Amino acid sequence: MSVKRKIYDELLSWKEDKQGTCLTIQGQRQVGKTYIVERFAEDNYQHFIEIDFTRMPEMMKAFERAVDVDSVIRELSIRMNGAVFEPGETLIFLDEIQECPAARSSLKWFAKDGRYDVIASGSLLGVRNTSAKKSNKEGKEPLSPMGYENILTMRSMDFEEYLWAIGFNIVILEEIKSKIRAMEPLDESELDVMASHFRDFMIIGGMPASVEAFVRTKQYSESGKKIDIILGDIINDINRYNDPVNALKTQRCFESIPEHLSSNNKKFQYSRLENRPGSRASGEKYFENLLWIEGAGYGNFCYGLNSPERPFKRIEDLFKVYLSDTGILVRMMGTSAAMAIHDDDIGFNAGAVVENEIAECLSKNGIRPRFYRKNSGKNQMEIDFVIELLDECIAIEVKSGKKRESPSVGKVSDVFRVDRRMMFENGNIRKDEYGIEHYPLFAAAFIDLMRRRYDGPAF
Repeated sequence: MSVKRKIYDELLSWKEDKQGTCLTIQGQRQVGKTYIVERFAEDNYQHFIEIDFTRMPEMMKAFERAVDVDSVIRELSIRMNGAVFEPGETLIFLDEIQECPAARSSLKWFAKDGRYDVIASGSLLGVRNTSAKKSNKEGKEPLSPMGYENILTMRSMDFEEYLWAIGFNIVILEEIKSKIRAMEPLDESELDVMASHFRDFMIIGGMPASVEAFVRTKQYSESGKKIDIILGDIINDINRYNDPVNALKTQRCFESIPEHLSSNNKKFQYSRLENRPGSRASGEKYFENLLWIEGAGYGNFCYGLNSPERPFKRIEDLFKVYLSDTGILVRMMGTSAAMAIHDDDIGFNAGAVVENEIAECLSKNGIRPRFYRKNSGKNQMEIDFVIELLDECIAIEVKSGKKRESPSVGKVSDVFRVDRRMMFENGNIRKDEYGIEHYPLFAAAFIDLMRRRYDGPAF
């Protein structure tokens, strides 16, 4: 399956205007980082040098012994028989660079030198790597490439990329996107088809291996097998990059996320992590482990706010943790959850899955989701997500079932300075008499289209 990814255009933009930088792509394992770089190299360079430090640990010495670009190239040439390093026509790809801090430091040399294009990638650049060497041969700390490194974050496939992969009609998709942008109602056939695909997307997720298996076999079970492998790799990473005590705590946090999201308020509660009846867990005991999950790209934090208006002030000990890929969440919840979502079973509590998917859509659009909750008092309300879209503050409510009542989002603007209110639900596009914008659930994947156009002077 040839997979079209949006990040490819960002790689092209970097090549055309590098501004004295190397490129580093970060993101969780198996989101397609290696695939997209290999495809990019094939399309744009005569020579491609690929080094994966997990499979080729001997290559670390080439960087640990080097003092400049010429010495790196010389060391690599010795170890890679037949490799061609032609200035201006060569891309060097340093995969899983977190395994070799000296290679990360060398990005500064390559960026300043400019003869060779260098792309690095890492699955765990945001976490502490206890297995990687911390210093070079002389015992000095590796130099930071700060200022010489253009960092991109790659995530699993978004809903639009999934539609491309399954062969959805591009013309029809563009028409639907145009209606979302213009806030025009969709045809019933458009609603039904897109809602069906969105349910599939929640089950399959956006991990390329899972999508490829589904496209090839049309079987959910085959995509599920790929997700099982990914889950195994996640646990392996947790154990490899943590000491034994923290590995156990981190795994416990990761495996508890579906339970927390399935609770009534979806808040992450430390007490759920203790196996002993009546015991209580402290935030200090587990918060660093949750940050590891976020840093590795496996989870998205969503903090509670003191108020759903700007400037946002988050509450440090009030947060939700969503999984970065909803297909992984559904797989962890079991076959019955997948079947209920596929059948659009209103008897199944799909709130956890749908809310996780909306959080995923927001994150993949570069939006950091937050939420607001007040459990008592005159202005008691719960806003599922509070976001910034350009210069607007938007309150969002998500409805996974058939009920359309929206008491919180309906009154939030009476109390707080909120520019817009949105509901994502099983319904069509419309604006009601109270000014609330209604969208089908899948439209959250295209929330970037909902930015209000500014017709004033350009700055």
